[in-house]
Amino acid sequence: MFGFTQWWRQRRRPARRGNSDADGGVQQLQAINKRLQLYLDRAPLACIVWDTHHIVRAWNPAAAATFGYSEAEAIGRHIHELVATPASMPIIEDVCPKLLSGVEFPDGVTLETRRKDGSHMQCHWRLALVDRGTADEGVIAFASDVTARLQAERDRELLEKSRALAAMAGGIAHDFNNILLAICGNARLAAEDLPADHPAQLSLAEVQRASARAAGIITQILAFSGNEEETSKDVVLFHDAAARHPSHGSQVPRGQGQSVLYLDDEESLVYLVTRVLQRLGYRVAGFTDANEALAAFRSDPTAYEAVVTDLSMPSMSGIEFASQVLQLRPEVPVVMTSGYVGAKDRESVMKSGVRDLLLKPNTVEELGDVLHRLMAQARAS
Repeated sequence: MFGFTQWWRQRRRPARRGNSDADGGVQQLQAINKRLQLYLDRAPLACIVWDTHHIVRAWNPAAAATFGYSEAEAIGRHIHELVATPASMPIIEDVCPKLLSGVEFPDGVTLETRRKDGSHMQCHWRLALVDRGTADEGVIAFASDVTARLQAERDRELLEKSRALAAMAGGIAHDFNNILLAICGNARLAAEDLPADHPAQLSLAEVQRASARAAGIITQILAFSGNEEETSKDVVLFHDAAARHPSHGSQVPRGQGQSVLYLDDEESLVYLVTRVLQRLGYRVAGFTDANEALAAFRSDPTAYEAVVTDLSMPSMSGIEFASQVLQLRPEVPVVMTSGYVGAKDRESVMKSGVRDLLLKPNTVEELGDVLHRLMAQARAS
């Protein structure tokens, strides 16, 4: 490693005095220089020394490995010619004069740096002024390739942002589905309450079609966040036959007076689903507060043939509510509804003992069928 040896010898060659003390001092300094050279040669970081004109004086093996230039290729050349890039030059032109004037950079500087083969990397440079005011004045720099670390940090930040976006998209889908279900459902009920030839039927049918298009927007939002499997693509609020021929008698009662506890924190949905289930022949106790619904169930667990609860609620999750209901009465059928269900939530829902999971906005159409099936199974058992 001639470069470092020559540099250190030139800097620290003592004057000979022709006596044993001087010889001992020379030998001691030579030993120190030899150890220092060994340390720098074996250092894992690239170590480079350049003078006040930015001409390279020393270049250790780690520098050769990092930047691709051998020591012989680097010594005597301008450091900027070796490693600078157009992107890093403005920073270099700002830092170098300050460094030579005595300004310190305790945190170092991260710069885009060029290798001999023309490829670029991100390097962290630790810089220090040495031998200020002497003929040996210059800069000693230690450089490390931090490209992989910076990329990992960017990937981690991107992942965190993606997760936050996915959570936000799920929340938007949940709220949007509730609103959409209330609009579609009430439009459908209004269509049933009017004669088939009423002029308003055209407007109500258009509400249905617009709502179906809005459901596609939900799918796009969830697809963007990577959760497109967790919502239904088509809005079907009532049986096709009823949709084609709206009339007062299009919904055939099948609840036969059976009682259902329905819980959702969205008041408009409680109002809508209560009306729909009543038309299907069920007696419905609707709640918007989970604690109130649980208190009602505790007061008389046998009063309800089935329980329907939303998954995401502010005071208590649907999973927790269902678990407490099933502790009081394990055999009661519990149905969960949600506009957005992640993979972990889906697994937790099914482990909680819930009999079925319905995705909004299809809740109303499927709910009547599911309740009819579950209650038939309960009677048969």
